[in-house]
Amino acid sequence: MEKSIKSLELDKILAQVAACAGSEKGKAEILSSFPSSEISAVQALQNETAEAYYAMNSCNCFPSFEVDDVTDCIVRAKKLSMLTMGELLKISRLLRFAKNVRASILKLDPKKAPVITSAANKIFLQNHLSEDIDRSIFSETEMNDCASDKLASIRREIKRNGERLRAKLNSYVSTPDYQKAIQDNVVTMRGDRYVIPVKREFKGQIPGLVHDRSASGATLYVEPMAIVEMNNELKMLLADEKNEIDRILHEFTARISVIADELVSDYEIITSLDVIFARALYAINTHSSAPILNDRGFVSIKKGRHPLIPKEKVVPVSVRVGKEFNVLLITGPNTGGKTVSLKLVGLFVLMTECGLWLPAEEESEISVFRNVFCDVGDEQSIEQSLSTFSSHVKNLVEIMDSYDRDSLILLDELGAGTDPDEGAALAVCITEKIRESGAKAIITTHYGKLKEYSYATEGVENASMDFNPETYEPTFHLIIGVPGTSNALEIAERLGLDREIIEKARASLGSERVNFDSVLQSAEQARRAAEKEKDLEKKITQELAEEKAALKEERNRLFVQREKLASQAKAEVKRKVADALEEVNEILAELKKLLDEPEQRSYFEAAKLRKRIEEIADRDDEEDEDVIPDLVGGVASVGDEVYIKKIGKIALVTDVKRNGDYVVKIGNFTTTVKQSGAQKVKK
Repeated sequence: MEKSIKSLELDKILAQVAACAGSEKGKAEILSSFPSSEISAVQALQNETAEAYYAMNSCNCFPSFEVDDVTDCIVRAKKLSMLTMGELLKISRLLRFAKNVRASILKLDPKKAPVITSAANKIFLQNHLSEDIDRSIFSETEMNDCASDKLASIRREIKRNGERLRAKLNSYVSTPDYQKAIQDNVVTMRGDRYVIPVKREFKGQIPGLVHDRSASGATLYVEPMAIVEMNNELKMLLADEKNEIDRILHEFTARISVIADELVSDYEIITSLDVIFARALYAINTHSSAPILNDRGFVSIKKGRHPLIPKEKVVPVSVRVGKEFNVLLITGPNTGGKTVSLKLVGLFVLMTECGLWLPAEEESEISVFRNVFCDVGDEQSIEQSLSTFSSHVKNLVEIMDSYDRDSLILLDELGAGTDPDEGAALAVCITEKIRESGAKAIITTHYGKLKEYSYATEGVENASMDFNPETYEPTFHLIIGVPGTSNALEIAERLGLDREIIEKARASLGSERVNFDSVLQSAEQARRAAEKEKDLEKKITQELAEEKAALKEERNRLFVQREKLASQAKAEVKRKVADALEEVNEILAELKKLLDEPEQRSYFEAAKLRKRIEEIADRDDEEDEDVIPDLVGGVASVGDEVYIKKIGKIALVTDVKRNGDYVVKIGNFTTTVKQSGAQKVKK
């Protein structure tokens, strides 16, 4: 299994995942990940990744896990061995991260992320300790004055003492009597004691203790006798300061020792969450999706992209094995992508078993295998004096001694590196042995005998790497169900090799081989033609669907426009009726006035008013002719006409639904109206 992991380059994938982790321990755990062969364990890992993916992708939850390794610190604290300021700051950072991680994850829906929210709930919080450490310690080498009242008092006294010492020494430096003896007008320190630089030849002019000398010996650093006692006092204060700092560090160490086990637990929870979130972040970065798991040996990868090939160069590959057939033989020219396709399957299986998602389309399915065996590439061993063929055979011996029906076997160029006839015979026998065992296998080969064997053997399927039929350049697409040819002679001819040599080579192949290759090429041409027809049919179907959708959209637009026009017409009718009523009311008012005060000319005026009313009636009859037909009560039947009030149109009933609604036809337009919105027209 270890050899397969290396051959399939799982270690490189794990390195990419580790780069997504924040803590050093998390990175180390990812790099040491080993594929699980238990489907329950793999499912648990996949569920964890799914929860973290949900947290990051749906809830924008990106906790930081950049904690320091505090294991040694905590072990020492349990023994009450004083921790340094740097170690205490690491503990403080752990507590802060624990608080932030817990708060971030507990915002998630526990039903959608039960594992990681449960882990976050177990995180121990000790806010006061973290706050006290941060308040007391500036850096790995400096403690704050406010760490304790006593420390603050000692440091104030140290400052005052230092000021008195510097003032006294400055008096030596500035006194004219000592100007010749002083090397530089500066006050410095040697061994925690204040001194002044004196020229060697004036050593006796300033009585005191010599603490050091310059590299040349020309300068002596002298502590004048007048400040010896003051320096002694400063040294005692500095000792008091150190003792107080040690006391504070011991106190923090004791507080940490009490919660040592909880801190270890926090560290382990945070690093385990770091590993889970790193897997999810890798899935986001690589646009991966969760595989569907099974333990039946069925693998179906849909447009899988090899994660180690740059995204601008990678060609998606779809491959399956284990359901309709247990052995897949991949044939085709060199550099066509056979080995990449074979390694992709093995790598995806191992990635899945490590809890990783796959850069492939959703609904890709992966089986959990007990073992994955792989023999890929040229493994010639100079140290062991093994040829390429011998190395492959050595690997095959190990595989054939260890595999079972729950294994996945990946063999690249089976039987290559030796006599073609013997290699082909060996390849067929090994393939048959694997098929009989029930194991799942993907095998790449150039041998025609294996292609013929696959046609005659149930449970074995051919596949080939597609190529451009005009240039014979590979397209790196895998086609299942069709064997491929190496196209060596065609490629050589296209590259300019003498045609006479090509023809002699074809003649030397033998009629059976040529006929078989011709059949394969004919089948390939037929497949390509069928694919073109299928693509054309698909294109026509798509165009028809688009045209249908456009017509439907246009029909709906016209219906809306018709409704709008009907509404506008109705509003116009209302306006005209209102205008007519207003005019009639004016006429009636004038008639009433004439009746109240009859005169000779009143009859003439009344006749004029009557004429105006008749004109209004005639005008409305002309404008509204046939707008509202004669209506009758009752329920309409199929074949009856109904008046649709909403649009002011007559329609023919073509069907009556169970709920009473009418299916009506207006011209070439068919629609459904409610019974309450349509009234039967008198025949």
